[in-house]
Amino acid sequence: MPRVVCGQQCLNRLPLTTTLAMEKGVVSISQTQAIDLNSLVTGIPAMTSAYAGYFKEACMVCFDSQGHPSGVRLSVDWGGNNEDVTVHWLGTVDDQMRAAHNETTRATDSGACAIALLLVRELTDYTAVRQASIGTTIDYFLAEQPLDDTLLFNHAARLEASGIREEKGSNTVSARAKRKLSRLKDDSLPALVVIVEFASPKSKMVQS
Repeated sequence: MPRVVCGQQCLNRLPLTTTLAMEKGVVSISQTQAIDLNSLVTGIPAMTSAYAGYFKEACMVCFDSQGHPSGVRLSVDWGGNNEDVTVHWLGTVDDQMRAAHNETTRATDSGACAIALLLVRELTDYTAVRQASIGTTIDYFLAEQPLDDTLLFNHAARLEASGIREEKGSNTVSARAKRKLSRLKDDSLPALVVIVEFASPKSKMVQS
């Protein structure tokens, strides 16, 4: 069975962004791991440019609705490790984009898929190669990186992603992850569940 790479080794794969801050006249420099919504079309065979653009817009609207600009810090819980990852994008959210992604549930899940696909590509041995059909209880099939184009069926794992615009009451990231894991159909392929919450914002990645 393919191994899912996790933990601090994975988080260290991400590119770094440098932040300058000034306090009491003293400039401090800090570096954080980074993901870029504009890179959804890179290294993810399940994404076309048009589909990646749709996911990117939905994700931007979700962050914008919670008052977060490009460069927002996302807290990622993966394999028992917690790390802040900055999320970047080009472009601005306007009224037309908000109108296009006005249906909250659809936009939130699409935005969560954008983050999940990037985290999986960067933090595991996998990347998404095919969208799953309704009824499979997952969103995407994953293949190991680098891809083997000689294989007809290249599926090595599964991905289920889900979004929460803002945690309220029992609708928490941890509870959602537990519920999604319990609903996964039995399969010989391992599964990753990625939950993204946009208010904090934070994400939790768990493996079945």
